[in-house]
Amino acid sequence: MRSNLIAIVLALGASVSAHATSAVSFEAEGYLLDIVVGDDSRPVVAGLSFAAPGSVRSTEIPLRHLKVEVFDTVQKVLLLRFTNPADPALPKDFSLTVRKDAGVLKIGDRSISGRFSWGM
Repeated sequence: MRSNLIAIVLALGASVSAHATSAVSFEAEGYLLDIVVGDDSRPVVAGLSFAAPGSVRSTEIPLRHLKVEVFDTVQKVLLLRFTNPADPALPKDFSLTVRKDAGVLKIGDRSISGRFSWGM
């Protein structure tokens, strides 16, 4: 999965004005979300890959379907929401809420608590 993250970083470097500088991640019950962090004047979500339990490969989430409501790397708070545009290749709608090193991934009616790594 880390190789997928590297591929995302390289692709984003060619197509996004924000320069990818680091990555943060959420893990719980077999779910893995890797978030590429870019930095223009402040940190931004520059890429997101999503892996569900048992999946062999992660799925790159199109940023146009992702809403980042809060991303504060100083206070260590993150709130983002993904809305699936009826694409079966993408995961169901989900949200991720993070405070410090604890996160909650909500998919449908499930709330999955896990660990968040700010690795920046």
